Amino acid sequence: MDEWSVDRAVIAPSDEFVAIYNDEGNRRIGDLARLHPDRFSGLAVANPWYGNKALDCLRRAFEDGMVGLYMHPGRQGFHLTERVIDPLIELCIEYSRPIYSHTGAPVCSMPHQLAELAGRHPDAQFIMGHAAWSDFGGYDAIPAVNQASNITVEMSCTAPGFVGRFICEVGPGRALFGSAYPRSRYAFEIPKIKGLNLPRDVYEKLMSGNARRLWRIGCR
Repeated sequence: MDEWSVDRAVIAPSDEFVAIYNDEGNRRIGDLARLHPDRFSGLAVANPWYGNKALDCLRRAFEDGMVGLYMHPGRQGFHLTERVIDPLIELCIEYSRPIYSHTGAPVCSMPHQLAELAGRHPDAQFIMGHAAWSDFGGYDAIPAVNQASNITVEMSCTAPGFVGRFICEVGPGRALFGSAYPRSRYAFEIPKIKGLNLPRDVYEKLMSGNARRLWRIGCR
């Protein structure tokens, strides 16, 4: 972060903490955010199949200062279109917390599935992780976003041309910089955006302004 002049990162649990050990993962992220409050903000995880336990877990995390929910349907074993996730989304609405979802995994977390979920919950704010680039190159991200105005697209792991096209067709207010670390690297993600030579106001929205608005946090 220091090497690339990144003031603040939004971080989330991974792997077994996403799938099973939600409370432990949230505690670890919360500890990091408290240890470095000017550098880290945390996303919470809660596997919806835990039912009321998942709701209690997410509520504790929000009361502990987590700024949003992180979903990974492939690891957590549900489809974005399944009703099992609805109670967690309703809790996010109650706390005014956005929902970041990994997208791009066939069957369970594709862009139009996220659009359907967003359409069921128009008062929630959703972030489409990696613009669904992981498997299908993001070809349906723009059509899906055009179906639901409450989706913002996070641009990590995408090609520069897609970022430019998205900004032209959808607008800079719904594009969000992401590093996808450790899956990707700042050394790729930041030069990718700088190479587009965007107008200064558009660049600032993409790199920081939209993040501050969505996560309701400040930057140094």
